[in-house]
Amino acid sequence: NREMRVSILTENVVYKRGFLAEHGLSLLIDTGKEKYLFDTGQSNVFLYNAAKLRIDFGELNGVILSHGHYDHCGGMEHWRELGDVPIYIQEKAFEKKYAESFRSHDLRYIGLENKGNWQDEANVKKLSGGGTQIAEGVYLLSEIPYTTYFEPMMGSFWKSNSQHPGHHELLVDSMEDEQLLVIEQEEGLCVFAGCAHVGIINCLRYVQTIFQDRKIHCLMAGMHLRNCDAKRLEKTIHILKEQDIDIVVPMHCTGMRAIAAIRDFLGSACVLPEAGKTIEI
Repeated sequence: NREMRVSILTENVVYKRGFLAEHGLSLLIDTGKEKYLFDTGQSNVFLYNAAKLRIDFGELNGVILSHGHYDHCGGMEHWRELGDVPIYIQEKAFEKKYAESFRSHDLRYIGLENKGNWQDEANVKKLSGGGTQIAEGVYLLSEIPYTTYFEPMMGSFWKSNSQHPGHHELLVDSMEDEQLLVIEQEEGLCVFAGCAHVGIINCLRYVQTIFQDRKIHCLMAGMHLRNCDAKRLEKTIHILKEQDIDIVVPMHCTGMRAIAAIRDFLGSACVLPEAGKTIEI
């Protein structure tokens, strides 16, 4: 097995000349056997940066969409450029999704838009039931349970099955559609998460329940810690340290304050992400 290579096609930050950034996430994961596109950001930025990196999407084995928010699936408008490959998405990602503003409490729509008419294509695999193996040593896990006391269900995300919801029709979104990508390697498990709205420690504990406490070698994840309080951040980082993960890449919605704290605490085990960077695992 040659080592895995992960190219960051979309990220919130960029430092390299000629590359672009946006609020979103997209990774090209080359396992040594297969190539997967994990999320597509919110626009064509992932395609632009892939071209700069001379990445050929003709060799893709699949597209994995981590959850049904615009900053992870918006680039699917350009799905025809990815070839005729399976697209793996959890069925609840198609619910109408809203976010409540942190300050004003106004609601805004943050769900999928069917630009490019990709959602009903025959190669779209709408998954359910919590766990699916898509290749040898490659798994998708969803319907992640809330088991960590300091990571309760978030109250700022809502969903509806109606086109024009009034407040009475909205339900708190438990983000059952969020799916983790887990790839088995000799050194341990490589875990990828788009946003970890369910809580990054809830995600890791679910992985360890499914894989019977196998070592987690690498974690690349949006951790959704941007607006969390100091106590939750401290507890999260302590558990990440206890896990003794070899490579931790805090991405996208983790937030600058949290990324800096994780880097300070984990030292060289923490790799900082940026658009256009390739990480060898």
